[in-house]
Amino acid sequence: MAIQLNTAYTGRINDIIYYERLGDYLLRTVPMQATNSIRSASAFGKAASAARKLRVLLAPLIPNPRDKAMQNRLTVAVRQFLATAENGSVTDLQNNPLAGFSFAADTALRASLLFPLDIVETAEGTISIGIPAINPLAAITAPAGTTRVVLSFISVTIHPDNELAFASSPVLLEIPYADGVLDSQTLELDSGSMPGGISVVAVSVSYWDAASLINAAGIKSGEILFAVSS
Repeated sequence: MAIQLNTAYTGRINDIIYYERLGDYLLRTVPMQATNSIRSASAFGKAASAARKLRVLLAPLIPNPRDKAMQNRLTVAVRQFLATAENGSVTDLQNNPLAGFSFAADTALRASLLFPLDIVETAEGTISIGIPAINPLAAITAPAGTTRVVLSFISVTIHPDNELAFASSPVLLEIPYADGVLDSQTLELDSGSMPGGISVVAVSVSYWDAASLINAAGIKSGEILFAVSS
């Protein structure tokens, strides 16, 4: 401990605690372990808040938004993403701790969609999604009885430090599940990017038999495809 000179302050400034004891005004530093714990708790709280915002905005694409295990996994992924973004190491927008996050742990998008999605953020404030020419029967794994497959895309931007948020209108791509090559396509979403924000693009896949949605265990998928920190 050390004695304050010409001050009688109590409180904390950064890692220095100012206090009074037996009439003397003293100061001491916060132990390193306590400082690290406080920083860790702050980072976790920031990640948990950002993950909650993402879940709310992406709820239409999440098979089970109340799944606690999924919520915890997403918080961990967001925390890892924020840490890499702060270090400036997020360079691949489709290969980072948040991109590739599956909302259903038992269903991977790559197991059903066997073709790549090319996602680019344009200078005009939009996100372009390129779908290559495919034969649906060869490029999509679908349950028995499927006659069409629907991909639903949403772009979301949230700010980890305030309540600013944006969600695009869903863009749907309906693919007839039949033999034959379909032409390549390009879809566009509003990005809603903002300084300091986190922008993601997510997709869900649903399978239909004529007008009826096919509900079966292990086929509901939703995944974050793209993540970037502005």
